[in-house]
Amino acid sequence: MILRPACSPLTNNIFTHGLELSEIIMKKSDELVAAIEAARKAGKTLLSSYGSVVARYKTDRSLVTSADTHAEDIIKRVLAKSFPSYSFIGEESGFQDKGSDYVWVVDPLDGTTNFIMENPFFAVSIGLAYRERIIMGVVHYPFQDETFYASRGEGAYLNDKPINISKHSSLETSVITFCHGRDRDSVAQIIDIFGRLKTMNDRVRQVGAASLELCYVACGRTGCFLMPGMNAWDVAAGAMVVREAGGKVSDFQNRPFNMKSRSVLAANRDLHGKVLALLQKPPVQVLPPTSRSQRQRPRGSEKLEPKR
Repeated sequence: MILRPACSPLTNNIFTHGLELSEIIMKKSDELVAAIEAARKAGKTLLSSYGSVVARYKTDRSLVTSADTHAEDIIKRVLAKSFPSYSFIGEESGFQDKGSDYVWVVDPLDGTTNFIMENPFFAVSIGLAYRERIIMGVVHYPFQDETFYASRGEGAYLNDKPINISKHSSLETSVITFCHGRDRDSVAQIIDIFGRLKTMNDRVRQVGAASLELCYVACGRTGCFLMPGMNAWDVAAGAMVVREAGGKVSDFQNRPFNMKSRSVLAANRDLHGKVLALLQKPPVQVLPPTSRSQRQRPRGSEKLEPKR
């Protein structure tokens, strides 16, 4: 049985108090309606091939399956039907520039490795950017039939119910998840970060689906997500959901997240500041292994100097 932790609804909020749920659900734009439809259709095709796919390596050594490409094709068809002039960037098909200020940013299967090993923690991620600024995001979690979505200035939602970020801000007890790029610098950076965090917090985890991990921050299931070396499609949609849920999203230099960012940190404002301060400390220097002749001898094994 898959546990489904409760998210934090916007209850007793000054803006929602006394209103019926139907009165506070945002009016969905045509773009949002299309993105939700595309994400859910892609999710169905992923579930239909779950447990029966063959993986291969791409040139960057990342994994891909026929399910990735099939899901992306479905998303492209659904979005192009209503918005044929919008540009499109997908993890599998790359950038299709139509000269539009609007760009769909898509990861058809976020968490491919999880999917291949039959770990159900994977998602479909669809963001929409306007002049490199993320304005909308949809993340669909097929295995639990959960659809997270947000549009700029309209709040964040899970299956049409408003969600809110957790207020818990302890660096020592918050659940913190992370991911990283494949380049050597990102790997070295996350090793250093993990070492710092894990010594003070035993709730640090690598889960394997960045967009969904961001949505877990947005609804209060976890406290923080961070990632160096990511691509826009990894986090664009999830970052939008976190922002609209009341969280702060930046890069590791505390600059607002955008399409050109190469790192991301998302949490409530208090916890964000604490993690950011930790990230900005100089890296911990790990000494290289010493040669055998340089190793310290066991105590008591030193050669005695002759007395003079």
